[in-house]
Amino acid sequence: MSKARKAGSLNINRRQIIGGASSIVGTALLHNFGTANAQEDETVIFTHGVASGDPLYDRVIIWTRVVPANQSAKNIKLTWEVSLSEHFDTIISHGTTSTGPKTDFTVKVDAPGLEAGQTYYYRFMCEGNTSPVGRTKTIPTGKVDTFDVAVVSCSNYPQGYFHVYREIANRDVSAVLHLGDYIYEYPDGEYSNETMVKEHGRAVAPKGEVLALEDYRIRYGLYRSDPDLQAVHAAHPFICVWDDHEVANDTWQAGAQNHNEGEGSFDDRKAAALRAYHEWLPIRESKTGQTDIYRAFQIGDLATLIMLDTRITGRSKGLDYSEDLPPRTMVFNMSPGQEPVAITGTDELERLKSNPETAKYLKPIPVPFEIKDGKSSPVTDWETIKTIDPKQLPQGMTYMPDIEKFRTAILNDDTRTMLGDVQEAWLEKTLKESAAQNTPWQILGQQVLAGKVGFPIIADEDIDFDSATYITPEQVARFRALGQLGLPLNLDAWDGYPIAREKLFATLKSNANNAVTLAGDTHNAWAFNMKDNAGDAVAVEFATAGVSSPGLENYLPVDPSVTAKALHEASPELKYINAENRGWLELSITKSEIEATWQFVSTVHDENYHLLEPVTLTTKANTHIIT
Repeated sequence: MSKARKAGSLNINRRQIIGGASSIVGTALLHNFGTANAQEDETVIFTHGVASGDPLYDRVIIWTRVVPANQSAKNIKLTWEVSLSEHFDTIISHGTTSTGPKTDFTVKVDAPGLEAGQTYYYRFMCEGNTSPVGRTKTIPTGKVDTFDVAVVSCSNYPQGYFHVYREIANRDVSAVLHLGDYIYEYPDGEYSNETMVKEHGRAVAPKGEVLALEDYRIRYGLYRSDPDLQAVHAAHPFICVWDDHEVANDTWQAGAQNHNEGEGSFDDRKAAALRAYHEWLPIRESKTGQTDIYRAFQIGDLATLIMLDTRITGRSKGLDYSEDLPPRTMVFNMSPGQEPVAITGTDELERLKSNPETAKYLKPIPVPFEIKDGKSSPVTDWETIKTIDPKQLPQGMTYMPDIEKFRTAILNDDTRTMLGDVQEAWLEKTLKESAAQNTPWQILGQQVLAGKVGFPIIADEDIDFDSATYITPEQVARFRALGQLGLPLNLDAWDGYPIAREKLFATLKSNANNAVTLAGDTHNAWAFNMKDNAGDAVAVEFATAGVSSPGLENYLPVDPSVTAKALHEASPELKYINAENRGWLELSITKSEIEATWQFVSTVHDENYHLLEPVTLTTKANTHIIT
């Protein structure tokens, strides 16, 4: 298990890490943070600290941002250094580079010439000014006994403080895996905590929804101004993948739920979002373009870390129960010259279908059902059907969902994909290579839950509807009905792509030695023992709680223990759920086991907080289960 950093090592203090720009505020110039506070003799300012990422055994990306003090658009030359000592007694790697308005004055260098498994310190110099010092670490090679990482996801600036980042900055881990939702795209006042905005000053900039390149740059500038986020970046290398909010809510390959025609071209928006992402994060850019971020890191002879993209590269459009659950239909004979008639008998329907002259006039029509005394019966009178407004059904009538059609033809459509053909082929190849080297662990860092989650069936009397913001008794009744039919809770996760998941499981079963999936996205902590459709254990999943984004407790005002119990009852593969706290996940990886420890903070809505009692679970090699 990871332990707190030992005394004597580099101390990352949230209020010191920003260095010369620590007191800078003013949202109007967020992405040019600090220019108004430049000293008279300063010509440039390092505005957002330093960061490192994508460590390999011999190199690592180092990052900073430096702007002209006079806010001019000139290009800037600077130098960089990497040393074994924070005092820079001996320089191991160094060089020069430049930046300018084309990259929003961000600087990324792939610093070479390093040794495997070694801690380094780095800094940047420009026109007499020096950046804060950052610490990073390369990946080990050869025999590796243990490797510790922190796993984070879902940091929403106006929802709360980034205490989680502050804590991880002082943990003894080799890297931080960020599984997405590094920023959120919403406008001021939407998906935010009113107290955090009004009383603690955590309003977003720009004020509107982020759509264009400059919008995304300003939003990243805001988030990266946070001292806790700067601290964790300065302390550890990051290995990142995006989720949906780096572009827009529920992003898929060609669109997003939170994008409409009035907001312009989605392709343009996505290109702007991904460009800003690569500018502001210490990620090594793919040779095939900025849309491809799936990549692998070999941790000596211990583990292969495989970072996937379940959002943009190959995801088909997601499903939504309110839009995609089809109503039940009845076949009507629409022959000309007569009133349409519902075909209620199976024999009669088969007879009409067998006759080419009558078959062409048969048409399935959605029909409402009349509810009386707890029993439902279809409305078959054409005159009644023709005059009914589906949006304003008479009392006692409702449209019944065609669950079988949804399950077989829509949810289990085998053309729907999560990864896409190219990424799937790359994953299979990567797994085979890892297993061929007798690597014990294949760890998949990806965005959304692969574990199966059913609807928690909770009685109305256990729900505090008076304090509910997002849910009504009518919605709960619909959810309860869907749950009783065995449908999944979250169609945006792998549950909404069951054929793609089964394909993933087959790939893991055939090619991995010990597969572990990591996930974020939900803002809550989870663990699953995952089985394929044949009932075979194929992998385990550990999912991290969010940094500050609200979880189930915010949407479902129920005692968290009641929610957890209902989720366990609805989800046979679920091993663990925390339905109320923000936090992070730490993995301690050895050849024989992976120990997963969930750490939680008491609050993200107050500057004062404490850590809660951690929870630890373990999976041992060759078992594919969590104990």
